[in-house]
Amino acid sequence: MTELATEETTLNLNSCIRIGSIISSNSHLDYVVEVLKDRDCDRPPELHEREFGQPVFIKKDVNGTKHAIMGVIYDSKLVDPDQGRTGPRLAQDDQERFTPGYIEERTTLVGVALLGTAVITDDQSITDPTHQMPRWTLEIDDTVYHCPDEMILSFHTVDEQLQLAYLDRLVEIAGDLGAEIAMTVIDRLRRLLAEDDPNQRVLNVVEQNVQWQAHEQRGMI
Repeated sequence: MTELATEETTLNLNSCIRIGSIISSNSHLDYVVEVLKDRDCDRPPELHEREFGQPVFIKKDVNGTKHAIMGVIYDSKLVDPDQGRTGPRLAQDDQERFTPGYIEERTTLVGVALLGTAVITDDQSITDPTHQMPRWTLEIDDTVYHCPDEMILSFHTVDEQLQLAYLDRLVEIAGDLGAEIAMTVIDRLRRLLAEDDPNQRVLNVVEQNVQWQAHEQRGMI
């Protein structure tokens, strides 16, 4: 068993930073989150804690079992209603993203794509991660939390093996940014693993596949 499969013992989900709350959705797997500001809480997320490619999670109680719905930030948008226009968008132009009509003040929105689920244990770690599509619908005002490194490793360890079974779904949701978000996730996992971890070879293969697909679709990443 590698270090990847033993990190979850140090995890405590009660200490995770709040990123924001859900305000709308584009699909069952694609949600819009309003980022918390100084007036909303004592400890709003810093820029690096809500950056492109940052894994996040939402807590859900389903039939008496607590679950973590796992996701990743794949896009962002600035909203300034007083100007009557929005800031630069990162999504492709023909996608209708981040368009809730009731925003009344300057704010930052981020797009979150769902990746899978895990069970939250009594000691506030996670177990039984799965990269299958989450069956449950999230709700308006659900809190989105920053996902710490230990949780990222635990979620990507399925049957003691590194997995990214959600990758095709993520690339499809992210559209023009599909290759970039896939590479960002891979790079994050690579930094979290030891250099001699055999799972580094798995990441190399996945990275090569992403690069090849991106080259086929548009000539470059």
